[in-house]
Amino acid sequence: MTQYLLFKALGDKTRFLIVEKLLENKKNCCTDLAEITNRDLSTISRQLEILKKANIIEIKKIKKNKCISLTNKTAIKKIIKDINKIKER
Repeated sequence: MTQYLLFKALGDKTRFLIVEKLLENKKNCCTDLAEITNRDLSTISRQLEILKKANIIEIKKIKKNKCISLTNKTAIKKIIKDINKIKER
């Protein structure tokens, strides 16, 4: 079931883009991700909840901001790299 949630979460273009951006930066806030992905905050919040349920990200509240980071950057980086290899074929 966990693998299913992982691949389902990464199967969405916006969520995939969010994960790629998190790989580039250690931490991001919701507002940063909304700006980077050109989506509104409510859309980003919904997408982040799906990524959180799949155990891809963790969300920490710092003052008024929600900071998002990957739970296991090394593993996620390898998965994204492998997915990109498959897409190139």
